[in-house]
Amino acid sequence: MSAERPGDGAPRVERGRIAVLSASWTGWAHEERVAAVRSVVAALSRSYDVDLLVAGSPGHVAGDGAFDPIRLGEPPRGARWPPPEVAGRQVPSGPHRAVVVDEGDEEAGALAATVLPGVPVVAVGAATDGEHSATGTPTARPVPLLSVDLGDPGGPDVHPVGLYARVHPDAKEHHHQAIGPIGPYLLVLGDRPGAVTYEEGPSDRVRWLLARFAGRHLVVVEAAGAIVWRSRSAVNVFRVHSRMDLWRLIARATATVDLCPGSLFARECVESLRYGVPVIAPAGSRFDAFVARGGGLSFTNTAELFACVEALDDEESRRRLGTAGGAIADEWYGKAEAFVARLAAALDKVIDRT
Repeated sequence: MSAERPGDGAPRVERGRIAVLSASWTGWAHEERVAAVRSVVAALSRSYDVDLLVAGSPGHVAGDGAFDPIRLGEPPRGARWPPPEVAGRQVPSGPHRAVVVDEGDEEAGALAATVLPGVPVVAVGAATDGEHSATGTPTARPVPLLSVDLGDPGGPDVHPVGLYARVHPDAKEHHHQAIGPIGPYLLVLGDRPGAVTYEEGPSDRVRWLLARFAGRHLVVVEAAGAIVWRSRSAVNVFRVHSRMDLWRLIARATATVDLCPGSLFARECVESLRYGVPVIAPAGSRFDAFVARGGGLSFTNTAELFACVEALDDEESRRRLGTAGGAIADEWYGKAEAFVARLAAALDKVIDRT
């Protein structure tokens, strides 16, 4: 990760030492969770001394951006973490005030309870209905959750903290070099889970969009590739090599249609709104919380998707939704120092209650 950390430049407040036990750091989970965990760890480091614990050979020493991960050992086949008797030899002495794990990582919760006994376990993830448990067992004590999404907190053990989702302001200044100045275009982010390679053609829902709006430019991004469509024909094909490439496509679009928002905090939707670009997404996704606050549009079928796109043909509607959604995104995902403060306050609250 970049050496830039949320809150850099602000006075560092010492609150003691914590451990972060995260398989996401080295890419166990999908990219959105990796980005979230790295942002959380960076923010925590502004308030605590952080011991970052990951799986891997203890003999392999390498820094990772601003952090030096402590490798606990190689996990057995089919596991994410080494056994406690191996991992425990690498865990630095404390005292630790808390141990932070990925929500849903049952192995991490069990390992933390063994190698850091008596230390409060806190999960990082998205608010959902029901209780949160780092062990996954029905009888386990609910684990407090630091919620990075805008969902309903759902109980006293859920602490909404948001996130710092960085975007680059210069992305608005220049077109993606491969696309050129094509004029207004609708950006469509495809069905990413299990997506075919972009050369194999669009999904069924994208085909409907291309047919219905054949007279305009659509830029479809899927599987790290982009196709510019006009009159149902591909007029340009290029790779999306980096996050900056994607931001340039987002920042200059008239609107973003995200057909499969991220399941943790709808990252691409957030990034689009941070550029003031309105978003359309399926109902039932993490983006629902933005829609409920007047920050976007949602659909349940293809006809409603068409209606949403047509609604954003109106410049005033685009401006209103982009402004409202952008304000929400900036408040919860765009203010680094505020995120650092919310995260530290939530974690202190959990620790004090334990």
